[in-house]
Formats: sequence, C-alpha cells, structure tokens
Amino acid sequence: MPEKAAKGDEMDSFLEELAQPRPDPGGGAAAAYGARLGLALLEKVVQLEANRRLKPPIESSLTWEEALSRVRQLAAYLGKLQENDVEAYSQLATARASGGDLATAVQRALEPPRQIVRQTGEALELLALAGGRCQLHLVSDLLVAGEFLGAALAGAYHIFCANLRLITPEETRKALKLEFCQDYQKGENLLHLVKAALVARENGFARCDR
Repeated sequence: MPEKAAKGDEMDSFLEELAQPRPDPGGGAAAAYGARLGLALLEKVVQLEANRRLKPPIESSLTWEEALSRVRQLAAYLGKLQENDVEAYSQLATARASGGDLATAVQRALEPPRQIVRQTGEALELLALAGGRCQLHLVSDLLVAGEFLGAALAGAYHIFCANLRLITPEETRKALKLEFCQDYQKGENLLHLVKAALVARENGFARCDR
C-alpha cells in the first residue's frame, strides 16, 4: 500500500506542478508523462498475461516476463526524460533571458522530445506484440494505452518543432528536422497499424462510428 500511495503522490505532484503559471514543467514533460500512462496500462496487461498458468509466448523469441522487463525499462527511461525536459527547458529559458549560450541550450532542449519519440516507438512495438496474444477482454486497455502513446508522439513533435525554430543556421535546422521526422513518421505509421490490429480483434464488439 505505501508504494502505491507514493506513486499516486508522485503523479498528483506532477499534475499540480504542470498547472502552475511558469514555463516548466511544460509540454515536453507532459508528453513523457502521457507515454508513461500508456506504458502503465501496457504493464498491467503484460503482468496479467505473465501471471496466467497457461500462457502462449508473445513471439518465439520473447516471453511475457521478458516483455514485462522491457516495459519497465522503458517506463523508467521515460520518467528520466520527463525530468530531463524540465531541466533542459529551464536552462533554455535562462539562456534566452540572459543572453547566454543559446545554441547549446537549444540542443539540450531538443534531446528530450527526440528521445520521447524514439522510446514511444519502442513502446508501440511491445504494444503490438502484446495485443496480438493477450486475452480479448484486455484489448480495450491496450487501445487506451495506444491513445496515450499517440498523444505522446504528437506532443513531442510539437515541442521539438517549437524549440527547433531557435536554431539559427537553416541548414542545421533542416537536417535536425529531417532526422527527427524519420523517427516520428515511423512511430506514427506503427501507431496506425497497431490501433487497426487491436480494433480488428474487437470485431465481435459493437463500436460506435467515429
């Protein structure tokens, strides 16, 4: 019980901090937080499957226990990225206000959203694997997880692009955006495929038109 309470306090504390009228934490940290929400739901499903007495493997080379370990590693890293984004944006705001080393501060601020996109892509790969093997009644939780991961992708994209505008050399700006957009588009494509596959598994259930 104390561990659960501590996690709840951490989440409530972040939301309270996020609502404050100051620059940090901001959208990048919120994107990482959203990805962590998606991973928490994925972890729930993977744990339930890992605890089943009879459990098919996710794939020939991956067990549910191994998947659980990977999900937890991703969640921990995204938690660190959430903190890194707050620190990087604080340094960026200071550099802009004081006329300090803006170029270095911008580069640091670009890194958290870039890594959020990459880690979210890995989370989507695990979501796809779990969604293809989990019990049918758990698919809806994975669909919700997919929505959070999709929001994290979009959020990180917006923050990256906003910070990228502060890069002065146009050639550098274009190169950075090209590299970032490759990771982002890969994540977006995977997101659509995963959601379509999960919805296909729910064909036996009535779904409202959207």
